[in-house]
Amino acid sequence: MEYSLYKKDGAFPCDVTIDVDNNIYTVRDSDTTGQIFQSAPEVASWIKQNWAPDQFEKPDDYYDLVNTLESSLQEDELEI
Repeated sequence: MEYSLYKKDGAFPCDVTIDVDNNIYTVRDSDTTGQIFQSAPEVASWIKQNWAPDQFEKPDDYYDLVNTLESSLQEDELEI
């Protein structure tokens, strides 16, 4: 899963990548700084702690991302 969201204060998109098959969990912020994580729950936690809907040009994009992450995490729990 890859997502791109645009913050109001940045020229570059915020990119979120969760690739379970290749064990890639990353977030790049609008200032091009990045974070690497060990799991999807870590990505979801970081996003909730560091981003807010009102920071984005389209707050619904933030909500879509968070909802998709939460749905994905719930599905992963059911498979265990």
